[in-house]
Amino acid sequence: MAASNNRVRHYLLLTFLVVVGIFFVRQYLPMIEIPTNGHIKEEEARLQSRMNDLAVQIKMNEDWGKELMQLRGKASVFWVRMQPGVPVEQEVLEEFNNISRLASVNIQQREPKLLRNQKANYIQEVELRIELRGVSMREFSRLLKEISRNRRKFYWVTCMISPDNLNKPTGIRVTGKLVAYVLTEEGTRLLDSAPVETANEKASEPQEAAPPRATRGSKTSQAHSGGARTGLKQNGGK
Repeated sequence: MAASNNRVRHYLLLTFLVVVGIFFVRQYLPMIEIPTNGHIKEEEARLQSRMNDLAVQIKMNEDWGKELMQLRGKASVFWVRMQPGVPVEQEVLEEFNNISRLASVNIQQREPKLLRNQKANYIQEVELRIELRGVSMREFSRLLKEISRNRRKFYWVTCMISPDNLNKPTGIRVTGKLVAYVLTEEGTRLLDSAPVETANEKASEPQEAAPPRATRGSKTSQAHSGGARTGLKQNGGK
């Protein structure tokens, strides 16, 4: 009788273990990936897909790096702000004052003005009107030379020369308008961004952009400070 009871308990225990085993297999076995040929091929395909995505990203980064290097080369004609807390007009005026001191020329009138351009997010255009009275052509030539050699470029829009006195001229009167192109903070951040450098980027040399073309007036002539031919129209009295 005792042996029969032991056999029953043994069968019940086996049955319980089978039920627990089936529950465990149904619950946790799907989480365990057995390295079968199918699973290995799936992992290889997933790895290849990620490698292809990485190659595309590397190529896009290299292309962006080349474009950024070209932009940096072309941006040499634009100013980079040196005094972020100072209005851009004041910074442009201070730069021109330094130029006039180097040329030892007295400028009677300087009027900087920030031109509003809603389409330009990266560049600010500052116009500077100047007037010189009673100066000689030699003095004005010194000013032109200092403007041309200055690292931060000014570009002539208009320039008109006339005698300072129609009856008894002792010098000349010069009125002109120059413009400076200044990078905004957003433009500076764009050029300062640093993608991964490639060997092609290091080997490439930046190309300088052609300076902006000056506006031609009916009674004014243009003088380009970037080394272009300077035309000065002299107006005499009748």
